[in-house]
Amino acid sequence: MTQTKTFRYKSSLASKMAVPGGKSVGDALRAAEGALETHRDAAMQSLNATLTDLDAVCARRARSEVYERASALLDMAGFFDTGPLHPAVFGLCEVSVGMEEGAGDWPTVEVHLRAIRMILAGDCRASENTRLLLEGLTAVRQRLAGAPGGHGSTAQ
Repeated sequence: MTQTKTFRYKSSLASKMAVPGGKSVGDALRAAEGALETHRDAAMQSLNATLTDLDAVCARRARSEVYERASALLDMAGFFDTGPLHPAVFGLCEVSVGMEEGAGDWPTVEVHLRAIRMILAGDCRASENTRLLLEGLTAVRQRLAGAPGGHGSTAQ
């Protein structure tokens, strides 16, 4: 019968981690969030540029392009603490999916765009006004979902 030998290799990473000192997980997360925050202004400018693109899409009535731009907004909104911006943009994505399915209308898209601009102008801070805006957007989507040919989803 053969005997089995187990070898334990100690990697250089394990050795480095065993050395006292360094950053705690909390410190590392705070440092990463701080580094990300340095890009916030550029991200907000990018959000505004994408909104301007969406305005042009609306002017051309290019239904097939709405979701692409809306999902880009959603991706950017997810990187930072954007409070009420994320649910407003998520709602725009829902509306754009409905438009691709033949439901939905341009005024609903335009209302979402105006609300998103207002939230951005308020530096994405939650307030009573943004709460009311989000409630209004939800009501608009529910009305659209209940309309003949509506797309039904109203998650926020």
